[in-house]
Amino acid sequence: MDDGYHMLDNNSYEDVTAQFEQTSRDMEPGALMFNKDFPLHDAMAAFEIGEPRFDSGLALLDDSRPPFDPLVPLLPEEVCWIIDRAFSCEIAWHTGYTLSQTVFSFLYVHALPDIDPDTISPHHHDPDRARPVELVSVVLRASVLGLLKCCDLAWRELVKGNVYDCEDWQSDKCDVPMSEAFPASRILGILDEACVWVRNSSRVRSTWRTALSHRLVLRKTLVELFSALLSKDYFRFRPLIETARVMLQHVRASPPPPPRSCSPAPHAFDPQFPRVLVSAIPLQPIQLPEQSKVWDTLAGLLDSLEQLSVLIEIPDLSTWDVVGTLRIWQPQPNQSLAYVRSAFQSAIHENGIILNKYLQKHAVDCFLMEALQIPYDSFISSFQTRWVGPDSLPLRHIERTITELLVGRTKSHWYNPPRRRRYCMKSLFDWHKLYATLTDVQKHLSPVSGMDVVTRLRSVVLMRRLETISDIVLSGFQLSLYSVNERPLAYWYLTRVLEQHLACLDEIIEVLPSKQRIYSMPCSEFQFRARYLTALQALSLALFAVTVKTMGSSWERLRLNFLRRYKWAFMHEYEDFDVPPVGHPNFLAFTTSCSVILQDKEFSPAEQAELAERLLRGSTAAPGRMAGPWTPDRMEFVSKMAELCRDLRRLPKSMDELQTWDVEQLVWDPDVQPWFPVMRNRS
Repeated sequence: MDDGYHMLDNNSYEDVTAQFEQTSRDMEPGALMFNKDFPLHDAMAAFEIGEPRFDSGLALLDDSRPPFDPLVPLLPEEVCWIIDRAFSCEIAWHTGYTLSQTVFSFLYVHALPDIDPDTISPHHHDPDRARPVELVSVVLRASVLGLLKCCDLAWRELVKGNVYDCEDWQSDKCDVPMSEAFPASRILGILDEACVWVRNSSRVRSTWRTALSHRLVLRKTLVELFSALLSKDYFRFRPLIETARVMLQHVRASPPPPPRSCSPAPHAFDPQFPRVLVSAIPLQPIQLPEQSKVWDTLAGLLDSLEQLSVLIEIPDLSTWDVVGTLRIWQPQPNQSLAYVRSAFQSAIHENGIILNKYLQKHAVDCFLMEALQIPYDSFISSFQTRWVGPDSLPLRHIERTITELLVGRTKSHWYNPPRRRRYCMKSLFDWHKLYATLTDVQKHLSPVSGMDVVTRLRSVVLMRRLETISDIVLSGFQLSLYSVNERPLAYWYLTRVLEQHLACLDEIIEVLPSKQRIYSMPCSEFQFRARYLTALQALSLALFAVTVKTMGSSWERLRLNFLRRYKWAFMHEYEDFDVPPVGHPNFLAFTTSCSVILQDKEFSPAEQAELAERLLRGSTAAPGRMAGPWTPDRMEFVSKMAELCRDLRRLPKSMDELQTWDVEQLVWDPDVQPWFPVMRNRS
């Protein structure tokens, strides 16, 4: 061979290069040739695609595993262990792996016809009293059917399109049935029969009778809960969740012992079984989560559904907005499953119905009443009586746009973070379009004494748009998108947007009637937001000043990064409107601010952090009234922000001190704080 390749010094190798070259001359371009023992699936598995869930490498089937016998007798504790590990498969699917890697690696899923009690031959009824066949044919079969029905009900919710296939979850069923033909009532009946058998069986010790009963009741309750969610019977949630929690507590308190080395229980799970299923791509065998993490995730799922059962009774979309933003700002462990996020979005809006009971007009009602205390009828009347334009009043267009934007924003709180960021960027143009439409409408309305309704509405629309811009900037920190050179620009831009946001809040509060300024929910909420946003602005300004010195790139390089990062602000579609967009970034203004802040000898980053802390501490005394039952959660987040500000009072006391101050003391960690850095310990 003339390419420098040398055969290994081993007599068992034979050079077949010439044979491959000769054979390839007879093949057409694009043709493939495979060996019986090396099919296309194995060939594709050897390639890496950069997805750790799927990159399996070349891994042939393990022929050393004994054949799986679904009717092998099992001890009660072995059945408990198998049921618990089946929960692990289910939770692993909910966290983003494929069914074939998780649920379908549970071999009893594929052996249901073999363990049907009506088809088992008499010779399988073993006289071993410790291992009655009913533990498999009745108890384990019922649990497997319940598992598949839960997956089927979850699949039906997930496939609605609220979350994204292959991004948030994996829909591929690999042509494996998941109890779709069985109605939930039939599955519940089978689980009830299994519970009766366990209670009445004299062949199972009382300890394991209780343990098996708890697992069967837990599965039965989950089937009922998932079925109620799909039919939107939210009133059934709370008793079912309470029952599930009690059963889960019992299950956690009675873990089965690990199976012995000679036990057949571990053979019920084969991580390589996906290799024999119909799959679009090669799949990597995965390690199922630890049992304690499985129960924690299941408990988080129950907590999330309980939150939904409470929230669905609150008609105010502003409360949904507050709860959604809190979920993003302060994510709770085990409460971000795609199934839960889809359930919340279905409750917000589905088939033209809002919150499972209201028509789409409800969104406009909320938008007007919650922000401006203007009844919907008064809004309509004001438009119709004052319209003097040459064309028809674009009222329906305004209503439809408000509904789409408000519902879309509320649902976006339950998107995955990158998807929500993209949605916010796209929605900015629609908010500006609505703002421009209202500006044009105002020109064709007859004058009115006092404050104009349209002027007030424009302020609210602008406030919503500026709020969305702030969400985009802050999400960049939470997603760790910004480089060291981009952080100063992001903090500077946030201070500018918050300044305009606060101006809108002042305008809205100013035009509220004097009584409403004292007693109304909107006014107390806006006052809370004003204090909170002022603190956010002060902290952002301090960090802008501190991080300016970290910029190491040229202005030209920074400008190119600026155009790439904020490309949503430079869409050519904005040129179609006479009204310029408000709140868009300006790179020249940023460069000017950099020079000014470095020369400001009186500016103190530490004092800005201290101001932010005072404002946040004061906010806890008046937390606003739109958070509803989640007011303690809001206050917890504000208190954590205040503690952060207290720590950041160690920032430089002046810009002169900044010259020698070590910026490396600041650490950005979204798992600790989503937007701002924490200080390293002095030690």
